[in-house]
Amino acid sequence: MKYELNYEEIHKMIKTGEKIKFIDMRSPREFNENRIPGAINLPILDDEERKIVGTTYVRESVEKAKYLGINFAKDKLLDFYEKVIELTGNYDHVIIYCSRGGYRSNVFFSFLRALNVNVKKLIGGYKAYRKYINENLDNLIAQKDFVILCGKTGVGKTEILKTLSSNFPVLNLEKLANHRGSIFGGIGLNNQPSQKYFESLLFEALDNDEKTFFTEGESAKIGNIQLPKILIEKISSGKKIVIEDKIENRIARIKRDYNLSNKDEIYKALIEIKKFISHKKESIYLEKFYEGDYDFLICDLLLNYYDPNYKKNYSSDDLHLANDSAVIKNILNFKNSI
Repeated sequence: MKYELNYEEIHKMIKTGEKIKFIDMRSPREFNENRIPGAINLPILDDEERKIVGTTYVRESVEKAKYLGINFAKDKLLDFYEKVIELTGNYDHVIIYCSRGGYRSNVFFSFLRALNVNVKKLIGGYKAYRKYINENLDNLIAQKDFVILCGKTGVGKTEILKTLSSNFPVLNLEKLANHRGSIFGGIGLNNQPSQKYFESLLFEALDNDEKTFFTEGESAKIGNIQLPKILIEKISSGKKIVIEDKIENRIARIKRDYNLSNKDEIYKALIEIKKFISHKKESIYLEKFYEGDYDFLICDLLLNYYDPNYKKNYSSDDLHLANDSAVIKNILNFKNSI
């Protein structure tokens, strides 16, 4: 049995349905920035320890850096061992990795294998995984077709995707990017993922046998996340359904979906938007914000900012549907007809 695997081999195992758990040996900071989706973090060195070892490596010697690394790691080994044993009972394969498949994963891998623990190591570490994603993401996207939900802000595209996702393949880009795609799109949400981690999540979402996905029409960027060029092209050329709804329903939906109690973030978004509106309009918006008149604020933003600036990437020939009780049925009928 092989215990050191490249990511191509691991990916084949994933595709056959084998249960795999990755253990990321890197520091918490490295892990939080980018990781293999689903991995857990068992850092052999924490952030401060990694900094000390790295400084020692550069300024003093390799041997002293290794000594410090071992000294930092030794007290963690028992807890790590117990966690790995637990995982091996729940997964077909437990695979450890560090940044490049070097010292951090080698030390722990050798320790576990010496104890005859059934654990494997990713050759080349996270860097090798990232190389695989870079080389294969565009081709994966190219193999897929998309039915695009278009429509103005607040018509309910995201809630329709959520309903569809119960039984049909859906690519929810705003969920992956943790952002709703406008200046106000981050209100009430945590930080966005890094660009690299978003691409990992995107690969994971599409890496299946499904051919056609429902998704939402998006611009080239969702918050700070840049969509791959080929995905933008596929969305632009995909079959489109234009969702429509009454202004009062759009206002109510935005009030429900956005955390209006998060006043600091709303204020920051209003300050950000002032570069696109008149000084008079800015004053009105801030006045309504301080008064708590969100109905006026949302309505005016929709009618006088978002709607006029909405870039129509659809035509009158595309299917237009009201967001009513029959919308899911009508969407599925359309999909089945193409």
